[in-house]
Amino acid sequence: MKQMLILTCMIALGFPLALTGCNRAELASLKADLEQTSRERDDLKARLDILTETRDQLQEQVNELSSSRDQLQEQFAELSGSRDKLRGQVDELTTSRNALQQQVNELTQSRDTAVADSQKAQERINRLSDQWQAETEKVRELQDQLKQVQTAIAELQNKFKL
Repeated sequence: MKQMLILTCMIALGFPLALTGCNRAELASLKADLEQTSRERDDLKARLDILTETRDQLQEQVNELSSSRDQLQEQFAELSGSRDKLRGQVDELTTSRNALQQQVNELTQSRDTAVADSQKAQERINRLSDQWQAETEKVRELQDQLKQVQTAIAELQNKFKL
């Protein structure tokens, strides 16, 4: 009986010791899991901080790009307005150029007409000059003849006076 009692006591004492040993092993395992989980949580927090920082930087870039886009849209609107004004000016200049070209054509025709009239007038001047020279020659001849006649009259008067 003593043996039985010893055996029973040993079982009764061994069982809580075994349970305590299991609990300690499980506790050590849980502590290791807790440490692993803490490390993973810290890694995740670090990643989250990096992602948050990256997200903030990307948001800043998006804001800057949005601002740049808005500025570019304004510039595009201004350039479109300028382009339309330039087209209007080009149209006006084209109209002016066409009017000037028409005036040039009219002036060219007037010049050609004036040149033709000038050539006709020059030909008439040349004919009149030729006629004038011919008339001048006739006047000289008549003056020469008059001188001869006057000389002859003077000679005749001298002859009659003598």
